[in-house]
Amino acid sequence: MITNMIMKNYNILKIFSLLLLLLSACQQSKEIRPRRRPVIDAVFGSGHLENREQYALVAGADGYLNKAYVAEGDTVSAGQRLYSLSNDVQQSEIKNALTNLHYAQSNAAPDAPQPDQLNIQIAQAQDKFRVDSLNYNRFKRLATTQAVSQMDLENAQVQFQSSSANLNVLKKNLANLQQSLNLNIKNSHAQYIIQQQTNGYYQLTSKAPGVVFGVMKKPGDYLKKGDVIAQLGAGEMIIKLSIAEDDISRIKIGQLAYISFNSHNEQVLKARITKIYPAFDAAQQAFIVEARLTDNMGINQLNGTQLQANIIVEQKNNALVVPSYCVMNNNYVLLKNQAAKKSVQTGIRTLEWTEIISGLTENDVLQVPNQN
Repeated sequence: MITNMIMKNYNILKIFSLLLLLLSACQQSKEIRPRRRPVIDAVFGSGHLENREQYALVAGADGYLNKAYVAEGDTVSAGQRLYSLSNDVQQSEIKNALTNLHYAQSNAAPDAPQPDQLNIQIAQAQDKFRVDSLNYNRFKRLATTQAVSQMDLENAQVQFQSSSANLNVLKKNLANLQQSLNLNIKNSHAQYIIQQQTNGYYQLTSKAPGVVFGVMKKPGDYLKKGDVIAQLGAGEMIIKLSIAEDDISRIKIGQLAYISFNSHNEQVLKARITKIYPAFDAAQQAFIVEARLTDNMGINQLNGTQLQANIIVEQKNNALVVPSYCVMNNNYVLLKNQAAKKSVQTGIRTLEWTEIISGLTENDVLQVPNQN
């Protein structure tokens, strides 16, 4: 991977620099004194520029790419139509859904065959119920004078009760039918809405204002659902850096970073670390951090521009330092004419210099350790 190659090259550069320092030490006097000077500790990172709201535009359905309304480099607004897919089959589905909705609505109309037939039956049952009710009440009056037999009264009562029950059943049947027909209308309407929404999958629009910076498909290509058609970016430009696993614990929000673009390596820009991703990126084999430029010096910032960064971890303007090759096992040095190693407390350490916090003064004379 490009990131791994850069890190390997950087490691080779560190080794080469160390060899040069050692060679220089062999050519110079073996006596070295601690000295005061500025010292900077930095972490190297490589990365690229990208939009904060970068996203891929994907096909929401299967079909041929019918038309492209934008090209690479075009600026788009939120909701702007970008591409359309062939949707002849979907148009048929919408028509069928609309036909089913109209059919369901017509079946639920009061003059539709089923409701109309039940309304007629209810009207007939109401007439019969009214006649049977009058007849039963008349028989009850006559029974008080014994003008009709008890059997005739009971028969009239049974007929009245039967008419009442039949009328109630027909009314319930009408209510159930109306409920079923209304449910069919709701279901048909829902299917029509779904088909209209599905049709929207064939018209692809932008999610936010931004720029089209990558197009993967062209008109006439057959797309499957989920295929990437284009890459779009919106929002400010941010820097994404890959940091080695050994260095990520030294990175903090707000640290200053000096950025050099591969396309403008003669210029160095300042940036600040704004975000540290919490998990290791397996694809990059590194930890990812974000930074934001604090100046641009007129550089045209294009999505994907490769860059290098040195993140300032710590710096001191007047530190007591010795050459790093004089420090053994991180905290020992050799003093002139002394056989025993002297323990020191170290601070910032770079390829060239190591800060001495305690254990040495500017008057001490160091002996270069034997490199053999």
